[in-house]
Amino acid sequence: MSRPALALAGRGAIVTGAGSGIGRALAIEAARRGMAVAICDVDENGLGETERLVGETGTTVTAQALDITDRAALDAFAEALRRTLPSPALLFANAGILRQGSILGMAPDMWDRTVGINLLGAVRSLQALVPLLAEPAQVVVTGSIGSMSTVPGLGAYCATKHALWPIAETLRLELEAEGRPIGVSLLMPGAVKTAIFHQAAAGRDEPPDSIAPEEAARIAMDGALANRPFILTHPKFVDRARARFDAVIAAFR
Repeated sequence: MSRPALALAGRGAIVTGAGSGIGRALAIEAARRGMAVAICDVDENGLGETERLVGETGTTVTAQALDITDRAALDAFAEALRRTLPSPALLFANAGILRQGSILGMAPDMWDRTVGINLLGAVRSLQALVPLLAEPAQVVVTGSIGSMSTVPGLGAYCATKHALWPIAETLRLELEAEGRPIGVSLLMPGAVKTAIFHQAAAGRDEPPDSIAPEEAARIAMDGALANRPFILTHPKFVDRARARFDAVIAAFR
Protein backbone atom coordinates (compact mmCIF):
# COMPACT_ATOMS: atom_id res chain seq x y z
CA MET A 1 0.00 0.00 0.00
CA SER A 2 1.11 3.58 -0.51
CA ARG A 3 2.15 5.57 2.50
CA PRO A 4 0.28 8.84 3.07
CA ALA A 5 2.27 12.05 3.07
CA LEU A 6 4.05 12.83 6.32
CA ALA A 7 3.51 16.04 8.23
CA LEU A 8 6.55 16.44 10.49
CA ALA A 9 5.92 19.51 12.61
CA GLY A 10 5.03 18.58 16.17
CA ARG A 11 5.87 14.92 15.67
CA GLY A 12 8.89 12.94 16.88
CA ALA A 13 12.10 11.69 15.26
CA ILE A 14 14.45 9.02 16.66
CA VAL A 15 18.10 8.88 15.61
CA THR A 16 20.60 6.23 16.69
CA GLY A 17 24.30 6.95 16.34
CA ALA A 18 23.60 10.66 16.77
CA GLY A 19 26.83 11.59 18.54
CA SER A 20 28.53 12.84 15.38
CA GLY A 21 28.50 12.85 11.60
CA ILE A 22 25.38 11.94 9.66
CA GLY A 23 23.47 11.04 12.84
CA ARG A 24 24.07 14.46 14.37
CA ALA A 25 23.12 16.17 11.11
CA LEU A 26 19.92 14.09 10.88
CA ALA A 27 18.91 15.09 14.40
CA ILE A 28 19.48 18.78 13.67
CA GLU A 29 17.65 18.54 10.33
CA ALA A 30 14.65 16.92 12.03
CA ALA A 31 14.65 19.62 14.71
CA ARG A 32 14.76 22.38 12.09
CA ARG A 33 11.67 20.85 10.51
CA GLY A 34 9.79 21.28 13.77
CA MET A 35 10.14 17.81 15.22
CA ALA A 36 10.82 16.71 18.78
CA VAL A 37 14.01 14.64 18.68
CA ALA A 38 15.22 11.57 20.59
CA ILE A 39 18.86 10.61 20.16
CA CYS A 40 21.26 7.96 21.40
CA ASP A 41 24.92 7.11 20.97
CA VAL A 42 27.65 5.23 22.81
CA ASP A 43 29.78 8.41 22.81
CA GLU A 44 28.51 10.44 25.77
CA ASN A 45 30.55 13.54 24.94
CA GLY A 46 29.49 13.58 21.31
CA LEU A 47 25.90 12.90 22.27
CA GLY A 48 25.97 15.81 24.69
CA GLU A 49 27.20 18.13 21.95
CA THR A 50 24.42 16.96 19.62
CA GLU A 51 21.90 17.50 22.40
CA ARG A 52 23.16 21.06 22.81
CA LEU A 53 23.00 21.80 19.08
CA VAL A 54 19.52 20.34 18.72
CA GLY A 55 18.38 22.25 21.77
CA GLU A 56 19.51 25.51 20.17
CA THR A 57 16.75 25.08 17.57
CA GLY A 58 14.18 25.44 20.35
CA THR A 59 12.77 21.95 20.04
CA THR A 60 12.48 19.26 22.69
CA VAL A 61 15.38 16.80 22.75
CA THR A 62 15.81 13.55 24.67
CA ALA A 63 19.30 12.04 24.78
CA GLN A 64 20.43 8.68 26.12
CA ALA A 65 23.95 7.28 26.08
CA LEU A 66 23.77 3.61 25.14
CA ASP A 67 25.37 0.89 23.04
CA ILE A 68 22.91 -0.49 20.49
CA THR A 69 24.33 -3.95 21.02
CA ASP A 70 22.88 -3.79 24.57
CA ARG A 71 19.33 -5.07 24.11
CA ALA A 72 18.22 -4.16 27.63
CA ALA A 73 19.45 -0.58 27.22
CA LEU A 74 17.64 -0.26 23.88
CA ASP A 75 14.42 -1.60 25.40
CA ALA A 76 14.69 0.86 28.29
CA PHE A 77 15.26 3.73 25.84
CA ALA A 78 12.20 2.64 23.85
CA GLU A 79 10.06 2.44 26.97
CA ALA A 80 11.08 5.95 28.00
CA LEU A 81 10.24 7.30 24.54
CA ARG A 82 6.87 5.54 24.59
CA ARG A 83 5.93 7.82 27.47
CA THR A 84 7.54 11.06 26.31
CA LEU A 85 8.09 11.36 22.53
CA PRO A 86 5.10 12.84 20.70
CA SER A 87 3.72 10.86 17.74
CA PRO A 88 7.00 9.42 16.38
CA ALA A 89 7.08 9.74 12.60
CA LEU A 90 10.71 9.05 11.68
CA LEU A 91 13.23 6.45 12.79
CA PHE A 92 16.80 6.70 11.57
CA ALA A 93 18.62 3.45 12.40
CA ASN A 94 21.96 5.08 11.75
CA ALA A 95 24.56 3.79 14.23
CA GLY A 96 27.54 2.05 12.66
CA ILE A 97 31.32 1.73 12.58
CA LEU A 98 33.97 1.32 9.90
CA ARG A 99 37.13 -0.62 10.61
CA GLN A 100 39.83 -1.71 8.17
CA GLY A 101 41.23 -5.22 7.94
CA SER A 102 41.56 -8.09 5.50
CA ILE A 103 39.15 -10.99 5.56
CA LEU A 104 41.84 -13.31 6.93
CA GLY A 105 43.70 -10.74 9.00
CA MET A 106 41.02 -8.83 10.88
CA ALA A 107 40.99 -9.83 14.55
CA PRO A 108 38.01 -11.98 15.60
CA ASP A 109 36.91 -9.47 18.24
CA MET A 110 36.76 -6.73 15.59
CA TRP A 111 34.71 -8.98 13.35
CA ASP A 112 32.36 -9.53 16.29
CA ARG A 113 32.16 -5.81 17.02
CA THR A 114 31.52 -4.86 13.38
CA VAL A 115 28.78 -7.44 12.93
CA GLY A 116 27.37 -6.67 16.37
CA ILE A 117 26.95 -2.96 15.69
CA ASN A 118 26.37 -2.65 11.95
CA LEU A 119 24.10 -5.65 11.53
CA LEU A 120 22.71 -7.06 14.78
CA GLY A 121 22.62 -3.62 16.40
CA ALA A 122 20.59 -2.30 13.47
CA VAL A 123 18.15 -5.22 13.71
CA ARG A 124 17.76 -4.78 17.46
CA SER A 125 17.19 -1.05 16.97
CA LEU A 126 14.41 -1.82 14.49
CA GLN A 127 12.83 -4.39 16.79
CA ALA A 128 12.87 -2.03 19.76
CA LEU A 129 11.94 1.23 18.06
CA VAL A 130 9.69 0.53 15.05
CA PRO A 131 6.80 -0.42 17.40
CA LEU A 132 6.90 3.15 18.75
CA LEU A 133 6.08 4.72 15.40
CA ALA A 134 2.71 6.41 15.00
CA GLU A 135 1.32 5.79 11.53
CA PRO A 136 1.99 7.08 8.96
CA ALA A 137 5.75 6.97 9.47
CA GLN A 138 9.07 6.23 7.80
CA VAL A 139 12.08 4.12 8.76
CA VAL A 140 15.50 4.92 7.30
CA VAL A 141 18.30 2.37 7.72
CA THR A 142 21.80 3.70 7.08
CA GLY A 143 23.62 1.43 4.70
CA SER A 144 26.46 2.63 2.51
CA ILE A 145 27.91 2.56 -0.97
CA GLY A 146 29.39 -0.55 0.64
CA SER A 147 25.88 -2.04 0.46
CA MET A 148 26.46 -2.62 -3.26
CA SER A 149 30.23 -2.78 -3.65
CA THR A 150 33.28 -4.57 -2.30
CA VAL A 151 36.56 -2.96 -1.31
CA PRO A 152 39.76 -4.78 -0.30
CA GLY A 153 40.45 -4.10 3.36
CA LEU A 154 36.80 -3.28 4.09
CA GLY A 155 35.28 -6.74 3.72
CA ALA A 156 33.67 -6.82 7.17
CA TYR A 157 32.18 -3.37 6.72
CA CYS A 158 30.84 -4.12 3.24
CA ALA A 159 29.45 -7.49 4.37
CA THR A 160 27.42 -5.90 7.15
CA LYS A 161 26.23 -3.06 4.92
CA HIS A 162 25.28 -5.55 2.18
CA ALA A 163 23.16 -7.37 4.76
CA LEU A 164 21.17 -4.24 5.55
CA TRP A 165 19.82 -4.18 1.99
CA PRO A 166 17.62 -7.31 2.32
CA ILE A 167 16.74 -6.35 5.88
CA ALA A 168 15.40 -2.94 4.86
CA GLU A 169 13.75 -4.32 1.71
CA THR A 170 12.10 -7.21 3.53
CA LEU A 171 10.88 -4.99 6.37
CA ARG A 172 9.30 -2.72 3.78
CA LEU A 173 7.52 -5.69 2.18
CA GLU A 174 6.40 -7.09 5.53
CA LEU A 175 4.90 -3.79 6.67
CA GLU A 176 3.15 -3.41 3.31
CA ALA A 177 1.75 -6.94 3.63
CA GLU A 178 0.37 -6.02 7.05
CA GLY A 179 -1.33 -2.98 5.55
CA ARG A 180 0.67 -0.61 7.73
CA PRO A 181 1.50 2.83 6.28
CA ILE A 182 5.14 2.75 7.37
CA GLY A 183 7.70 3.12 4.61
CA VAL A 184 11.25 1.82 4.80
CA SER A 185 14.27 3.28 3.02
CA LEU A 186 17.89 2.19 2.74
CA LEU A 187 20.17 5.23 2.90
CA MET A 188 23.30 4.57 0.84
CA PRO A 189 25.76 7.37 1.51
CA GLY A 190 29.07 7.64 -0.23
CA ALA A 191 31.92 9.68 1.12
CA VAL A 192 30.74 12.08 3.83
CA LYS A 193 33.05 14.37 5.78
CA THR A 194 32.81 12.66 9.15
CA ALA A 195 35.18 11.10 11.67
CA ILE A 196 34.46 7.60 10.39
CA PHE A 197 37.41 7.72 7.98
CA HIS A 198 39.85 8.70 10.73
CA GLN A 199 38.44 6.00 13.01
CA ALA A 200 39.13 3.43 10.30
CA ALA A 201 42.68 4.66 9.65
CA ALA A 202 44.21 7.59 11.50
CA GLY A 203 45.19 10.40 9.18
CA ARG A 204 43.25 9.03 6.21
CA ASP A 205 42.03 11.80 3.90
CA GLU A 206 38.41 12.06 2.84
CA PRO A 207 37.78 11.17 -0.82
CA PRO A 208 37.58 14.18 -3.15
CA ASP A 209 33.85 13.70 -3.77
CA SER A 210 33.01 13.88 -0.06
CA ILE A 211 29.93 15.87 0.92
CA ALA A 212 29.07 17.56 4.20
CA PRO A 213 26.98 15.66 6.77
CA GLU A 214 24.35 18.40 6.51
CA GLU A 215 23.92 17.71 2.79
CA ALA A 216 23.68 13.97 3.42
CA ALA A 217 21.02 14.61 6.08
CA ARG A 218 19.00 16.83 3.75
CA ILE A 219 19.12 14.17 1.02
CA ALA A 220 18.11 11.51 3.56
CA MET A 221 15.20 13.56 4.86
CA ASP A 222 13.89 14.36 1.39
CA GLY A 223 14.17 10.69 0.43
CA ALA A 224 12.35 9.65 3.58
CA LEU A 225 9.49 12.05 2.89
CA ALA A 226 9.24 10.67 -0.65
CA ASN A 227 9.27 7.08 0.70
CA ARG A 228 12.08 6.10 -1.65
CA PRO A 229 13.22 2.47 -1.18
CA PHE A 230 16.82 3.56 -1.82
CA ILE A 231 18.28 6.96 -1.01
CA LEU A 232 21.57 7.71 -2.79
CA THR A 233 23.75 10.65 -1.83
CA HIS A 234 25.88 10.57 -4.99
CA PRO A 235 24.22 10.36 -8.46
CA LYS A 236 27.15 8.40 -9.91
CA PHE A 237 26.15 5.44 -7.73
CA VAL A 238 23.56 4.52 -10.36
CA ASP A 239 26.24 3.92 -12.98
CA ARG A 240 28.43 2.09 -10.47
CA ALA A 241 25.53 -0.17 -9.50
CA ARG A 242 24.70 -0.91 -13.13
CA ALA A 243 28.31 -1.85 -13.86
CA ARG A 244 28.48 -4.10 -10.79
CA PHE A 245 25.20 -5.87 -11.44
CA ASP A 246 25.89 -6.28 -15.17
CA ALA A 247 29.22 -7.90 -14.30
CA VAL A 248 27.55 -10.23 -11.79
CA ILE A 249 24.89 -11.29 -14.30
CA ALA A 250 27.58 -11.89 -16.90
CA ALA A 251 29.49 -14.06 -14.40
CA PHE A 252 26.34 -16.11 -13.74
CA ARG A 253 26.30 -17.07 -17.40
